[in-house]
Amino acid sequence: MDEHAKLEIVCRPGSQADTADVMKLTSTIWEGEDYVPRAWPDWLSDSQGRLAVAEYQGQVIGLGKLTRLAPGQWWLEGLRTHPGYEGHGVASQLHDYLMATWEQIGTGALRLATLSSRQKVHHMSARSGFYRLGEFTSFSAPAQEKETSDFQPVPEDELPQALQFCLGSQSLVLSHGLMDLGWQWAAPALPLLRDARWVYWWRDHQGVVVLGEEREEEQLPFIQLLACPVEAIVDCLLDLRGLAASLNYPSLAWEAALLSDLAPILEKAGFQRDWDKSLYIFEKRHAQETAPRS
Repeated sequence: MDEHAKLEIVCRPGSQADTADVMKLTSTIWEGEDYVPRAWPDWLSDSQGRLAVAEYQGQVIGLGKLTRLAPGQWWLEGLRTHPGYEGHGVASQLHDYLMATWEQIGTGALRLATLSSRQKVHHMSARSGFYRLGEFTSFSAPAQEKETSDFQPVPEDELPQALQFCLGSQSLVLSHGLMDLGWQWAAPALPLLRDARWVYWWRDHQGVVVLGEEREEEQLPFIQLLACPVEAIVDCLLDLRGLAASLNYPSLAWEAALLSDLAPILEKAGFQRDWDKSLYIFEKRHAQETAPRS
């Protein structure tokens, strides 16, 4: 096989019969810590999204997933190539296949995340019409014992009101208009608030906070969405550290945007960057859509 030859692969829907090949393919990715094996059963059963594999000479050598997060909001994830077949156009062919699928069945916005160092993915995204929406990385702060009664759970019937508050919040621009779903990002939407672990009013409807719980190694709360006046963010973050303590967690995480306006706020609230890498979020609008960017 030519070192740089483009392989003639078959891109097709993934199936249960591909499981063994996929487990083998991902076994060495991220030093054996790839999340795909854990997600694979759910991906197979996802009737709204699309799971794709790349087949070459009867073997699965690549995969990717198109996921519907909410109405009009889609996510590209899990793009993988067998290490022995990298550099032969497998990823780009899978990407194009999934893009064509989204153009057929999707609407609204399609987004993806990739490491800021992955130049090939950046170029592939730009080639297919994506623009870079923002850059995010991990921050955390220790829980802080303090008296706090500033958070009240949002009742089910008030979720639409909470959503409208979030969409109109000044602070939304500091997360590029997105909420963190746990390594997926989407614009705030009612189904996403309903699925969240915790949704709180802050200080008698002065803000809304949405929290999730990380399920990797150590279960920790993380900020999915923070909506409040910009000048109140520090106070809200400090109160959230108290909330984390009251929930018996040692710390609180936030995959925050790398913005000059947000950096001093995070520092003042006691949050420190704890990941030396970062993620770029890319977005593309559907060809038939005329709506503004999320």
